[in-house]
Amino acid sequence: MFVVLLADSGQESFFKIFSSPAYLAINLGVGIVAFLGIVFLYRGYAEGVMSIVAPIGGAFPIVSVSLSILLLGISLTPVRSLSIIAAIAGIVLAGVKLSSFKQILVGAKSDPSANRKMLIKGADYGVGALLCAGFGLFGLGVAAPVIGSILAVVVLKFSETIIATGVLIFGKVRWVRPDLGTFAWLVFIGACDAVGFATYNLAVQMGGGGLPIVVTLAGLTGVFTVILARVFYKERLEKVQLAGIVIIFAAVAAILYF
Repeated sequence: MFVVLLADSGQESFFKIFSSPAYLAINLGVGIVAFLGIVFLYRGYAEGVMSIVAPIGGAFPIVSVSLSILLLGISLTPVRSLSIIAAIAGIVLAGVKLSSFKQILVGAKSDPSANRKMLIKGADYGVGALLCAGFGLFGLGVAAPVIGSILAVVVLKFSETIIATGVLIFGKVRWVRPDLGTFAWLVFIGACDAVGFATYNLAVQMGGGGLPIVVTLAGLTGVFTVILARVFYKERLEKVQLAGIVIIFAAVAAILYF
């Protein structure tokens, strides 16, 4: 779909690839980092503890904002700086489920080594996802304004496809053919992912020096997932999560209106 949109936008869009080799390299690198981030996140969910992986991985704006200030020299007003810190804190709190920690503590009495291993894996994979997402979105925020929002997505997905194919072939990963329903969901998820990246790129382009703000708002994806789980799966939100969501709304309002 994005290739069609790119072709329809004119041939000059394709020449941006060759006229900006450094930014193309950054864009390709972002694809590699993004793929690794997804692997870390899903492995963490599968082998670790979600209540540890989710809040740690969701704190990725810390990395992107820090890089934006240190490397790009972007300055923020005191109000926006405090609001970004509050938003990140809210994102972390929204991903915490104290009930899961209680289950771990109860299970630790029967098998302490296994629970300790889950905690370590959860933290390790969470940090891996945090670093990959933080560096990846920062790099995309640097490359997209030069290459273009649509072209940046095409290059990103091309890079991810090459890496994923290589892992499947050379990593001897067992391939399971999905049924039609699962395949449809995968297509839908992939389309949402691509549109999300394109929207992020467009926001960075239009925002000028607002990369820290755009990255922070992009970090709300985890909170949106928590809300969807509450709506569709009737998952109960704990007090800590509700507090995190309230903090986020207040912080976002301060970012947008001050």
